[in-house]
Amino acid sequence: MTETLNPKDFNLDDWALDANLPEESADVYKRADVVSELSALKRQIETHREAFAGAEKTAGDVSGIRVLEAKYSELVETFAHSKLTIYVRAITSDEREALRAAHEERTKTWDPQRKNREYGFDLLAASITAVRPLDGDRTDVRWDVHQIKKLEQAIGGSQMSLILAAREVAQNQVPAVDADFLHKPSGSDDGQD
Repeated sequence: MTETLNPKDFNLDDWALDANLPEESADVYKRADVVSELSALKRQIETHREAFAGAEKTAGDVSGIRVLEAKYSELVETFAHSKLTIYVRAITSDEREALRAAHEERTKTWDPQRKNREYGFDLLAASITAVRPLDGDRTDVRWDVHQIKKLEQAIGGSQMSLILAAREVAQNQVPAVDADFLHKPSGSDDGQD
């Protein structure tokens, strides 16, 4: 039998002291330009491998492929080290109302399409809470609309959509943790130690 908790015995203020709104994150890359070079190098490497498949390779042939593979690895590192994780959080209804009021005042003379796009920037600016470079620490940030626009110009619309999708998850989905991607320890049938 379950015991009913008396609301008088439960202090919500104490319980909520360390509560936080839902967050989600997205990874973006400032060096997405190297992807085209990676694609070209991959084709070159595959062409070289096909050309020499089953044939005797000279030291020059092997050296040529190794040079291409080294360049490919270098570019993968360049791409990976340009990663920035952006953290976004849900916005409360009170925050949204205040944001909408400020937005309406600021954009009252604008056409509806421009106002709507700008409100998206307002929401995103209010949602972004922190960033973390690949090898760095999480750093709290407070960005304004102009910085969000600069970010979009720097990384492009497709990567910006990743941040927007993360914001939607933080705002609209019930928080859940998924540990299924973790591998079971080797030699263990049930994954328990």
